[in-house]
Amino acid sequence: MKKTFLTITLVLCAALYLPAEEIFNDRMTREELSRLEGGETVIRNLDSYKKLCMVSENAGAQRVLATVRSIKPAYVAEIIRLYPYEGNEDLPRTLAEQIADVESYVGIPYYSEHGKKWYDLYSAASIISSRDTETGREILADLEMAPFGTINTLITIDVSPDGLYYENMNLNVLRYSEKFKCVDEKKMRSSITVFRNGDNWVLYAVGAVSAPSIFFLRERAEISFMNRIRTFCTYFFSRQEHDLQTQYTGGGITKLPARISPTLT
Repeated sequence: MKKTFLTITLVLCAALYLPAEEIFNDRMTREELSRLEGGETVIRNLDSYKKLCMVSENAGAQRVLATVRSIKPAYVAEIIRLYPYEGNEDLPRTLAEQIADVESYVGIPYYSEHGKKWYDLYSAASIISSRDTETGREILADLEMAPFGTINTLITIDVSPDGLYYENMNLNVLRYSEKFKCVDEKKMRSSITVFRNGDNWVLYAVGAVSAPSIFFLRERAEISFMNRIRTFCTYFFSRQEHDLQTQYTGGGITKLPARISPTLT
């Protein structure tokens, strides 16, 4: 009886304290894993949603993956970061409060590769309606973002002490510079989840857009879509640095996580 109890306890502990590499498949390189464990944000630009590296059975992670697969995106990127759990036990609630402040989206800095200038990621952001749900909040908002105009957006936030799920989904057809129809309704998604893995919180996001791959627009559209989504996710991931009460240890050297620049390539 004691032996059985000990075996069950060891199995449960092993499941809770899986090393980081156990929640990613072999598509994540050793170099990327080392950067993660060193406190950096890792951004993986992919040419197919089938090349996502997350394999955790966590419900939030699986929800992100299911959302991405449902739209079969032409453009996709993973954004991943680790934060120490100790000293940041309330991180899901803190991030949920920050990300629910829709009006603050206007202040997110964005660097345009085409214009070679800094802009606000969103030029305007307004809440149309907001309602509490059993697990969080649901928000309807209008977000103004060049070159796509007004994006009528459904924001879903589910939060618990154990984690967070956030999703941002367009409800209207988007046009590129008011000329070309580029995204149908519900085909642009930004999904973020936070879950615990051993001594760390895992912050995992996927930006995905299902859009026609028009040869003369592909490179420009990919930059416009994905740089904006990556900027949004890395901005909120980086904001958590201000709340860190503990130091991040990587490679035997104690240091704070490196700040990620909003300038993306």
